[in-house]
Amino acid sequence: MFRVRLTPLILFLLVGGAYQLRAQSSIDLSVDLRDAPRKLLHTTESLLVEPGPLTLAFPEWIRNEHVPAPLTQQAGVFITARNGDGTNGQPIRWTRDPIDLYLYRMIIPTGVRSIEVKFDFITSDKDGGGHASSDANLAVLDWNTVVLYPYSGPDTRVANLTVTPTVILPGGWHTATALKAVAGTTDPTSSVVNFRPVSLEQLVDSPMISGRYFREIALAPEVSPRHYLDMVADRQENLEIPQARVDELSQAVRQAGLLFRSHHYDEYRFLITLSDNISFAAIDHLQSLDNRRPANFFLNEKRRKLFANYTIHDFLHSWNGKYRRPEGLATPNFQTPVTTSGIWVYEGLTDYLSNVMTVRTGSATKEDFVDDLASKAAYYDRRPGMQWRDLDDVDTMAYPLWSNEDASYDNWRLNGFDFYSEGNLIWLDVDVTIRNKSNGKKSLNDFVALFYGIGGDTGPKVVPYSFNDIVACLNQVVPNDWEGFLTERLHALSRAPLQGITGAGYKLVYKEASDENFQYSLAMSIGADGVISDVLMGEIAYQAGFGPGMKILAVNGQPFARATLQQAIDVAKTTPIDFEVDNTGVISDLRLDYHGGQRHPVLERVPNTPDRIAEILHPMSR
Repeated sequence: MFRVRLTPLILFLLVGGAYQLRAQSSIDLSVDLRDAPRKLLHTTESLLVEPGPLTLAFPEWIRNEHVPAPLTQQAGVFITARNGDGTNGQPIRWTRDPIDLYLYRMIIPTGVRSIEVKFDFITSDKDGGGHASSDANLAVLDWNTVVLYPYSGPDTRVANLTVTPTVILPGGWHTATALKAVAGTTDPTSSVVNFRPVSLEQLVDSPMISGRYFREIALAPEVSPRHYLDMVADRQENLEIPQARVDELSQAVRQAGLLFRSHHYDEYRFLITLSDNISFAAIDHLQSLDNRRPANFFLNEKRRKLFANYTIHDFLHSWNGKYRRPEGLATPNFQTPVTTSGIWVYEGLTDYLSNVMTVRTGSATKEDFVDDLASKAAYYDRRPGMQWRDLDDVDTMAYPLWSNEDASYDNWRLNGFDFYSEGNLIWLDVDVTIRNKSNGKKSLNDFVALFYGIGGDTGPKVVPYSFNDIVACLNQVVPNDWEGFLTERLHALSRAPLQGITGAGYKLVYKEASDENFQYSLAMSIGADGVISDVLMGEIAYQAGFGPGMKILAVNGQPFARATLQQAIDVAKTTPIDFEVDNTGVISDLRLDYHGGQRHPVLERVPNTPDRIAEILHPMSR
């Protein structure tokens, strides 16, 4: 045994070093929601600090968001020194970085060992339409909007920063989150909830819903770990969802367990906000999802069917996108810009699996799946922008393409959601190729279990992957030139990738049936009011002089109506169709020499081939 004498210098170095580590890694965070009905959240933070320069950062790049964080909704930032007795001392002036606006720079005076940070976050949406992430009866808390954290540069790791969160709720409100409350602080009569310390990374990945009207339902109670449906609403009656919807989510839990054969959370929460006063959103997280839906979402059959796979989509992201994440999205902190080149897997594979899972759970039928697949195939069969921009470039351009919602020449520019549906078609192709090469003995199910089950059952963590990791895992399932296979599809400059459909025993055809927006017949999209939202580049309407934003006033001398135009298309077998259009006040006559009738895309079975789609959609069993 050796004894070390702790000299004053050694003591200083040891204590100073430990103190510095502590100062850089601990935040006490209190968020007051009592003004959430007035669209305000109040933050109070306490941080240990060292004298000298300090930078605090407002999280900018949230890996599952489509736009940078809303910095302009932060207001009232005050920073003060804390005295030894816990009282506030001198104000500390901060300066915003002139280049990186998300950074607050300051000098901590000598003798100051801790600071208090206060600011507000305005929950109103940027569009100014009156919507917000809170209203009189409920609130959604995104932790990245209510925290500033010590930032020492690109090497800062938010996984190493510890936060101890506390929330103050309006009286009578309830809350749900993946965070664990401290024992004894969940008394329904108390408005203060204290949570166990977590990393800043995990905090930001654990949104919280709260509200006056709350309901929790256990899903698939026989499955371990536990899964819960947690809902808040503006009215109690909106929480009375049909048992069939609960059964479908329970079946999704069971089918996901069979598909992935692993879990990477201690429990999972489906967080659903039901309100017509907040903006709709569907955001994925590792231990929960955050779905904000209309008040009658579970009660309106049309809406339920329209969004049937959205909740399942975000649930599957727990494995694909959150546990296993493309390297470019596995950044060490929230100030490092993400690289979205792998999003064809993150979103494309999830889109494919969620559509499959929706049928496996009974939320949709095979006919629904095939119809949706036909629409996707036809959409990309008439998408001229694919001739100059490949899928890899769409991935890389995700953020600027996401931020543009103008439909004008969308078919030529492409948009930030193309990698969902085009990626869907590519992963169908992968699934079908595996099945065909193995004579039906293997499938994409085997890849999913192997790729996302790495490490077995784990707690919440991130395991990044590369393109080469995907190729290697696919080769473990079925040997093939997967590198060439995927590279060809990611960089192809052509129309729809239909190989998966033909390999599954189907073909895309167009039948003479109702063309709802006229894209498949007249090569332009026309609304019920006659306004043209998009015109396919280089095709018949474009050649005839039509453009986005024009309004069709008359068809063959008759006032415009969708039924009038459909009838004109039906009878235009030998004669052209004449239009009167308004282009920003300029009235003109245009003529379409079109004789192909209305066109509607469908998938037809190819005789004497295996029906791989039927195999794919069959529910899994042990």
